[in-house]
Amino acid sequence: MADGLRSMRWRAAIGVLTLGLVLAWVKMAGGTAYLIQIDYTWVRDVLDSADVEIDGEVAGILQRYGRSNFVTGFEVAPGEHVVRVLSDECVSVPDTARLGGDYGRRVTFMADVDDGLTCRVILR
Repeated sequence: MADGLRSMRWRAAIGVLTLGLVLAWVKMAGGTAYLIQIDYTWVRDVLDSADVEIDGEVAGILQRYGRSNFVTGFEVAPGEHVVRVLSDECVSVPDTARLGGDYGRRVTFMADVDDGLTCRVILR
């Protein structure tokens, strides 16, 4: 009888520990936030500290995280959003992001600069 209770205690302890780890992972991963990420690794010299406009309002700036991570994220509400990267040197081309439901919680854009006849910031 005592051996049976001892094994049940171990199982309960492992279950509680697993639950705690899962909850901590969800909390550190941003919970259930909806996120628009912009990766500007290809054009980091041109777009570093550029403003990001979401739905006509400036949501923040592109800034690197650490020494080599050129991805910036912005929390938004679920739904459809129009995103642009505003640069002094180039014209910006807006793109649409859909979040929530079947579309998921996160959208990642790759920022690129088209140096054709006019300089344009394109989100892919």
